[in-house]
Amino acid sequence: MEVEIMGQRLTVASDEGEEHVRQVAGYVDQQMRQLAGGRVPALTLHLALVTALNIASEYRKLQRQQEELSQTINRLAQRVLARFER
Repeated sequence: MEVEIMGQRLTVASDEGEEHVRQVAGYVDQQMRQLAGGRVPALTLHLALVTALNIASEYRKLQRQQEELSQTINRLAQRVLARFER
């Protein structure tokens, strides 16, 4: 399938389905355009790399939050089980 990011058409193959690919491409396009400030930069590769770093940072933060939530859920579940075992 084809997607467009910053005016560049890309052919993408994915097992995730077209809707997922379109959403991801749209998100990347939105992030790049936001960083570009509405201008089409001459250094598109530089912009793509900065965008990739920002998205990777967001992803890592979400991973940490998910890990913390999982640990909290496990602690709470252990407390509940301990009360039932009394």
